[in-house]
Amino acid sequence: MELNYRTTTLTKVRDIQIPDIFSRRLKTGITKVDTLFDSGILPGSALTITAQAGCGKTTFMLQVLNGLTKNGYSVGYLSGEESVYQLAYTANRVKSKDVSIANLTDIDEISKLMENLDIVVIDSFQSLSTETKMNSRQLEKYAVQELTRRAKETECVVVFIMHLTKSGDLKGGTIVPHTVDANIKITKLPDGELDGQRAIFFEKNRFGPLNELECIIEKSGYDFDAKVITETKAGDPKKAPSKKSRKKNDMQSILDIELDMDRTLSNVAKMFNDNVSRGRLFLKDLETVGKLTKHGRGATAYWAKN
Repeated sequence: MELNYRTTTLTKVRDIQIPDIFSRRLKTGITKVDTLFDSGILPGSALTITAQAGCGKTTFMLQVLNGLTKNGYSVGYLSGEESVYQLAYTANRVKSKDVSIANLTDIDEISKLMENLDIVVIDSFQSLSTETKMNSRQLEKYAVQELTRRAKETECVVVFIMHLTKSGDLKGGTIVPHTVDANIKITKLPDGELDGQRAIFFEKNRFGPLNELECIIEKSGYDFDAKVITETKAGDPKKAPSKKSRKKNDMQSILDIELDMDRTLSNVAKMFNDNVSRGRLFLKDLETVGKLTKHGRGATAYWAKN
């Protein structure tokens, strides 16, 4: 996960201020799932989820997204594998009717869509496409680099559902699992008393422990003993506000800058941990809605209130 880091000098850990993004987590409201993700999903992270066909990848992600939707987050399930009608049929069966779904595989269109989402699931990575002519290796590299970059820029979690071969190996190269922040796998429990017993676990997790969850999948979906979380317990990472709410507050902070001459790109970027791309994005949005007007060019440009 790239959080706009650059070359630095040696600094004692006690002197480093950790960005607040690490203490914000997207809560599904499903206690066991939030525990699996170490108190929730980190905004802007990129993950893969793999399993053999029929193990429950789609079901798991639909239930996760439905829980996030109930907690006020904007979600999207983008399928290049099944039509929206097939996917809606499955979503209805597993009681995930509030999830927004679409048939969309174009990488650049997905990148644009991520601006207004808190999490997007791509089913599957192998189905991604682009209008630019590329060979399979170039396409794979462009897809993972563009969408993980966009995830950091917009703080939209991106989840790639991946295919496995019959022997259990990942289809394609290894660039995707190496690039993303976490790899999740679902397997059947060979010693389980029931056919529906599953283990869901992290094979890699840059921002948390390698947790594991054992559960049962039925016709109506996974049995997580779900309980919606209505408040954060003392000591837990605070629940992240929805993207819509965060964006509104961030844009107001820009408008609240006292002097128009101080409303420069460099000053606005400092408000977002020196994220220039994010600062430029908000300034452009405020121009579009008629709140600000740009004056000057280059490093001396500033944005004045209308």
